[in-house]
Amino acid sequence: MLNPHALAINLLLLLCGQRTWATSLKDRIVGGVEIPIQMTPWLASLSVQGNHSCGSALITPRWLVTAAHCVPYPERYSVRAGSSSVREGGQQRAVVKILVHPGFNPRTLVHDIALLQTREPFKLGGNVQLIKLPLPGLSALPKTLLVAGWGTVHAKANATETRLRGTLVQTIDQRRCRRLYGVWRRPITDDMLCAAAAGRDHCYGDSGSPLVHQGSTYGIVSFAYGCADPRFPGVYTRLANYVSWIFGVLKSEAN
Repeated sequence: MLNPHALAINLLLLLCGQRTWATSLKDRIVGGVEIPIQMTPWLASLSVQGNHSCGSALITPRWLVTAAHCVPYPERYSVRAGSSSVREGGQQRAVVKILVHPGFNPRTLVHDIALLQTREPFKLGGNVQLIKLPLPGLSALPKTLLVAGWGTVHAKANATETRLRGTLVQTIDQRRCRRLYGVWRRPITDDMLCAAAAGRDHCYGDSGSPLVHQGSTYGIVSFAYGCADPRFPGVYTRLANYVSWIFGVLKSEAN
C-alpha cells in the first residue's frame, strides 16, 4: 500500500499526464489533491489577525517571500510553517518587518513581491525547509511545475481550505499570455510568467505561494481572471528577475 506521501505524488503525476483527471477534479487548489507538507516543506501560511490570507515560502530561517498584494495593511501578520493545516501544528512565528518591492503597483500588480521577517527564526528540519531561488536573470523555465496552497477550490467558494492542496501546471508562451490578457488591457510584463493546465490553477487565498520544480521556485502566485478559466492562465511574479533585489535586501538588513 502506498503511504500518503507516495500516493499524493502519484496523483499529481496522473494530473499531469491524463486529461481525464483534470476534468474529474476540476473543482479543487483548483484541480488538485490534498498533499502532505513533506512535499512542500518550504511553504508557509500567511495569516492576518489569525485568519489565513496567502501563501509564502521560506528563503532563510527568518525571511520569507510572498506577493506584495498580500500585505497591504500594517496589520498583525503571522506565518505557520511545517504543517498541512492552517489552524494547528508546525511552527508559528510573528512577522515583525514587511518590505514591499519599491516598484510595486497595486493596480497592475507589476513587481508583485515582498519579503517578510519573523521575530524568531524557524527551526529547520523535517517539515520545515528552505526553498531554492533560481539563478538571477534565468529565462529558461521547466515545463511542468507544482503550485500548492490553502486557497479556495473554485472561484465562488466562500472560504479557503484548511488542509494543503497542490496541483501541476505547465508554463505558457509569454506572447500567447499577453494576447489573452490584452482583451482586458492587462499588462503581462517580462517580470511575470504564465502557467496553466486544463481545469487546474491557483485560486483565491493561494496568492504568494511559490511555483516550484524540484525544490526551486520560479514564480510567486500573483493574479488571474477567475480560477482555472481556460481563457486566462494563472500569472506569477517571475522570481529570477528579483533574486538580486532579494539578496540586496538581506545583505542590507544583516548590517
